[in-house]
Amino acid sequence: MGKRLAILAIRLLVSVNLLYAAIFLKFAGVPGAVALFTLMSQTFHGLVSQPVFRLGSGVFETVVAVLLLIPKTARLGAGLTVVWMTAVVLSHILVLGYGWFFVDALMVMVMAVIYLLLTRRHSHWGEPKSAGTTAAG
Repeated sequence: MGKRLAILAIRLLVSVNLLYAAIFLKFAGVPGAVALFTLMSQTFHGLVSQPVFRLGSGVFETVVAVLLLIPKTARLGAGLTVVWMTAVVLSHILVLGYGWFFVDALMVMVMAVIYLLLTRRHSHWGEPKSAGTTAAG
């Protein structure tokens, strides 16, 4: 019961965090978020404009948050969160600097990794085959 509650809590915390960042920071165009995405856009020589960068990441985070809320797609959502937060952490290390958003990204990534570890299925490799199976399968 405790493990199931922890798994649900992690899913909800990561989802709420992603939705908050998407809705209240990126979609709303908060000046701090606009400044960060302007800097990221300039880093990539304007190949992606600030609004497209900011709103596109908000859409992606919203989709991932919804995947986390659906039990059958939660592992996919957690995996995408780990990949996404790795990119976010690297962007902070290499371009944006350290601050609250950096710490938040690290915590979200750690929670997603913990979720993946708690919900992994053990491999059946190395187990002896049952008497009724053949080498072909």
